[in-house]
Formats: sequence, C-alpha cells, structure tokens
Amino acid sequence: MRKGPLLHIVPLSLLVAVCYLFGSCQKDVSDGQTQGTVNLQVRFKPMVDADELTVGKTYKNAFAEDYSVSTFKFYIHGIELSNSRTNDVVRPDKNDHYLINATDASTSYITLSVPSSTYDGISFLIGVDSIRNVSGAQTGALDPAQGMFWTWSTGYIMAKLEGNSPSAQTPNNVIEYHIGGFRGTDNVIRKVSLNFPSGQQLGLKQESQSAINITANVNRWFNHTTAIRISEKPVSMSPGTLAAQIADNYATMFTVAEIVHE
Repeated sequence: MRKGPLLHIVPLSLLVAVCYLFGSCQKDVSDGQTQGTVNLQVRFKPMVDADELTVGKTYKNAFAEDYSVSTFKFYIHGIELSNSRTNDVVRPDKNDHYLINATDASTSYITLSVPSSTYDGISFLIGVDSIRNVSGAQTGALDPAQGMFWTWSTGYIMAKLEGNSPSAQTPNNVIEYHIGGFRGTDNVIRKVSLNFPSGQQLGLKQESQSAINITANVNRWFNHTTAIRISEKPVSMSPGTLAAQIADNYATMFTVAEIVHE
C-alpha cells in the first residue's frame, strides 16, 4: 500500500526563533483588520529651536551666523503608525506624497484614515520615492508647478530651504539649499522614526478627534552629523556629497511635540 506524505511537525519555539531572526514577527494591520477606522491629523510646525518660524525674521544657527528664511518646503511619504508593545504597524497613506510648505498653512496638516487602535510611534520618509522621480509629469503635490522639480534625469527636490544671510558670500547674500538625488550614493531619501513624548500612547477611538503635532527645527539643517556653515557652504543645488550631508542633518529635525485629543 502506498504511504501518504510525511508530515513534519516543527516545534513552536523554532518557528518563533526563525521569526525573530528574519524580522518577520512585525504584524502589518495596514489593511484595517481592526474594528473600524478614525480620522487622525498629523500636523507639522516649522520651528527654529524654541521659536516658531516666521518668514523674514532673523535667527542664529549653531555657529552664531545670522540668517532669515523665505522658503521652507519638504516632501514626506510612507507614513507608518506603530505600537512597540504589540508590534502592530499601520500604513494608512499607501503611496501618497505630501508637500509641507511653511508659507502655506493649508499644507501643514495631513488627515489620515487609521484603524481604531493604540499607537506609540510614527515614522515617514522625507523625499519622493525613486519610482515617482522617473514617472513623468504628475499632479497634486508632485506637480512640477510646485517648484520642487529639477529635470527628468535628476528628479525632485526633496527639501528646500532658501533665505538670506550676511555670512553668505553670494549675490544679495542668498542662501539656497535644494536637496535632491535618488540614485546610489546620491540618494537623499531619509527615514524618520519618532516615539511619542514621555512614553505616551495614542488610543484612537471612534468618538475621538486626535492629532500628532510634530515640530521641524530648521537649525538642524546646519548642524547635527555634519557642520554646515553658511560662510563656507551657502548653496547646494545638485545631488552629491553636500546634499547627502544636509539630508542626514535635516532627518533629525523632527520631534513629536504633543499628542492631542479634542
């Protein structure tokens, strides 16, 4: 008589070990497999250290260089909400891109539809994903009319900071940092992962109106992993080492300032 196939019983402890070895134990609930969804606002507030950013106002960076800001913009995408205690991760925005513009208050907040659950962290990518950089003319936040696009070969400007500084040895003392690049070592897309303050958790319920307030500190552009003195480097207008260094700096400019229940 022909025997049936052998059934191999794998011990549960071995499955758990393999799961953690390959990092696959994280539960993805991005399809909303929880009880209902609620609206959550993610709000961005441009700051210079402890001061709210005001266009045209004079500030000092870490090197005591005076400067003012006329333009401050950056793209984000790939937003994730997470619960470190349960390993749940929610990806509510799919492939959407958002342009945060300090001179346009209507862009300072993003409304997401999120599964009703509890979270204690948020992450996102700064910049425009590589596929979108080579996908031809686009609309909305990625419309070239937004002033954040170079050419089809160099792609999008991921983040932009413009202004003036007496330390800049340029015509009219202009400072211009247009940070882009999506290929190889020139890739300036950076992931930001933020915990909520003081170990707080965000419990989203059907009847609640909640928001995550995130500050973006302009001074981090000049000083964190690399010292960027305006007197030495007032301009960055193409992909390369300087752009990557500035991207490493500004990836640290974000802080979750407050969890709000309204």
